[in-house]
Amino acid sequence: MAAVTPVTGQPEAPVTGQPQALVFPLRLTPHPLQRCGARAVAVLAGRSTPAEVTAGDLERVAGLLTRDVVRAATSRDGSAAYDWWKVLFALYPNARPTHASRSRDPAVLRLGVQEMFAADRQAGTARPCTFCGQPALTVWAKSTLPMFDTSKMINSLPPRAIGWPVCQPCRVAAWALPYGAWLTPGSATVLSCGDDAVEDAFTRRNVTRAMRIQQLGFTGLPANASAERVALEALRAHAASAPADATLWTFKNDNQEPWLRVSRTRGGVPTLLRRMLADPECRRGWHALASVLASRDRDGRITASGVPAAAKTLFDPADRPGETPAERLPAMLLGQARQTGRITGRRAFAWRALFRLYMEVLHQMDTSEVKPASELVVDWITQETNPRGRFNEYVRTATSAYQLQGLLMRASARLLLDGRRPPDITTVAPALLAEGPSGRDGWRLRGLLFFDVITSLAERGAEIGLNSTEEEQDDDAQDVVDALGSTDNQSEEYA
Repeated sequence: MAAVTPVTGQPEAPVTGQPQALVFPLRLTPHPLQRCGARAVAVLAGRSTPAEVTAGDLERVAGLLTRDVVRAATSRDGSAAYDWWKVLFALYPNARPTHASRSRDPAVLRLGVQEMFAADRQAGTARPCTFCGQPALTVWAKSTLPMFDTSKMINSLPPRAIGWPVCQPCRVAAWALPYGAWLTPGSATVLSCGDDAVEDAFTRRNVTRAMRIQQLGFTGLPANASAERVALEALRAHAASAPADATLWTFKNDNQEPWLRVSRTRGGVPTLLRRMLADPECRRGWHALASVLASRDRDGRITASGVPAAAKTLFDPADRPGETPAERLPAMLLGQARQTGRITGRRAFAWRALFRLYMEVLHQMDTSEVKPASELVVDWITQETNPRGRFNEYVRTATSAYQLQGLLMRASARLLLDGRRPPDITTVAPALLAEGPSGRDGWRLRGLLFFDVITSLAERGAEIGLNSTEEEQDDDAQDVVDALGSTDNQSEEYA
């Protein structure tokens, strides 16, 4: 068969003698897994971008991958190197170095792994690479490519097809993927973003972490980092130059039940992070959220930092077709704040500031819009000598537009009967009481109203059940600052 030239893709005369290696550049494609692997190749080669990677660089990275794969595949169970084998098994369960029948002889296994990354030779029919479109003579299938259908899918290949054509640069990138991804022993997370600098920062941090996993194993790493936390730091660092959203693709690819979960930040999150960390009250609110999300033992000592869980609240599910993505951070703040017996007034003020900032930045809302409704509810509650009963009634109706409408009507009527002029809420009421797809801002306004009510009551000294004796712990304070507000300790904090 006629060969295909690397440059034009046009047929040329058959080559006589020893076939020459086909040399192609490493390209960055739209595929999130290939992008992560290509960026990891660049980092491992000491280059700034994949476009700078040379043929010699590619060979050196292929040699590094071969060395690490063989060492992991022939290591003993329980060693740090074996943890890296677990990573490879979770991504390529049927590959030559991860299969149960693999050779334990490093020399024998090395030959097979080297063959996986060898350049194509000018012989046979070239087809476009599945990822980048460059000519490829090597065909790969599920055993060597990450992320496939479940075991219930008998065959996802077209009839009479033996696999997907993959060029040498993309084959190297496919196995460099674990270096650029955030890893657990059973899954990997990659990031895609409209800002190349954010993707690069995420990848570089993870390459450092991958090297430590191979040296120390997972138990030798700090437990307070997460994919979301590293992604947020990258977004915050580059927010001024090119604010962008980011998508995390978390997946597992094994022989049992592979899965993929997709979560995404909203476009204003980088700006939110910068403003949050510049405002003491908002920063205190973020700290307070991390504190309540921390795991503690029976004596109240922290056993697991709450910072990763707090970071996750800024990533909303994006893999549910037909559903409006949830907004985790405001929902979490509201859920925590409604437990009024467990929070202090100081914490309520901090969470109001954070909730307001979120709505101002991500939804361009005028947060003062609910002030008349807040004054109405607070005036009605504080009419009573013991305001606890009316406050609890408000809390029960706060999230329901229908029930809240009834309460506002009763409150207005009560104030009128007592000779007081209730605040005019006719401007805000339609949006505040809206529900359904056409009134998606309704729940946000009701959330703003809730925080305004409890903080206004606290300002008036109303006895509504806020915890006045709870100790405001600062266990995670420095942790939070390091997570999103400082770059001095990044290599240690995220490695």
